[in-house]
Amino acid sequence: MKKLAILPIAALAGLLFLQANPKPEADTLAALHPEMPALPADVKAIVQQKCYGCHNPKSKNEKGKAKLDWDALEAAKKSKALATMGKIKETLDEGSMPPARFLESNPDKKLTADEVATLMQWTTGKKK
Repeated sequence: MKKLAILPIAALAGLLFLQANPKPEADTLAALHPEMPALPADVKAIVQQKCYGCHNPKSKNEKGKAKLDWDALEAAKKSKALATMGKIKETLDEGSMPPARFLESNPDKKLTADEVATLMQWTTGKKK
């Protein structure tokens, strides 16, 4: 009878052990493709120069960081990252980034045709 009482206790201890050791998140872009950087070097350079000032967690531009946070994109799960990349592609197609009002005071932030092409290739997953 004592042996039967030990069985539920052992099962409960086993469950607690399994819950205490969560499996690592394996579906972020970096985890799924560790051999590839989250952003290719050419894309990262464009983002750093032209986009990151408004689209980062420390930006004073609340609207910009709410719409896109590049740091969060790099750490996002694959499905969310792909959805965000689709939105980036739509925005590039529209030509609405950077906004014209912003470019009035920051003309150096305007995306060149080559930069737009590089970003478009990246958002569609095509390689040069």
